[in-house]
Amino acid sequence: MKKVVATGRTVEEAITSALVRLGVSRSQAEIRVISEPVKGFFGFIGGRDAEVEVCVMETPLDMAKEFLHGLLEKMGISADVTAENQLTEDGAVPLAITCAEDALPIVIGRHGSTLDSMQYLVNLVANRNAHSVVKFAVDAGGYRQRRRENLRRMADQAVDRAVRLGRPVSLEAMPSADRKWIHTYLQGRDDITTLSEGQEPYRRVKVAPKRNHFVD
Repeated sequence: MKKVVATGRTVEEAITSALVRLGVSRSQAEIRVISEPVKGFFGFIGGRDAEVEVCVMETPLDMAKEFLHGLLEKMGISADVTAENQLTEDGAVPLAITCAEDALPIVIGRHGSTLDSMQYLVNLVANRNAHSVVKFAVDAGGYRQRRRENLRRMADQAVDRAVRLGRPVSLEAMPSADRKWIHTYLQGRDDITTLSEGQEPYRRVKVAPKRNHFVD
């Protein structure tokens, strides 16, 4: 919750001042009058302005953007955080981080590990007191889309090799989110099956041809 205490010559003036500072309309705010204005002797001696407290409940989106921006600042990275209008394919609200090119490797991390960690924390904080859960997807420099394209290419190549050679083919070790995406991407095929093998952080997807699709 954001809260501002403001003063003014009248209650209305104090409320307007607080609303401007919060950047919200009156319908979005809860207003409490702390004290009415008091006229002083001869119009000014001993007078007192009106004082009000204006509160506005933050939405999960507000909290997500504010937390992510603060997190980036603590990492020593100057960045903007914006919410994109179109939801992701799994119904998440995309939060795009815009920063200097040389800061992107730090923000993204190996195979998106830093992005994944920030995304986990954002979803945890933003939905802590929410009545309904809003899912957020954190990205920077269009990394997520490029990674999906790479995963799609790797999966297609593994399927081609597995079917052509008639034996299982293992992909590179990758985070659980990437493995899940590949399993989902390939689950509709009837010529191969997929499974995960190995221990974290070296766990990987294995693509195996089904017996009736082995090629001699």
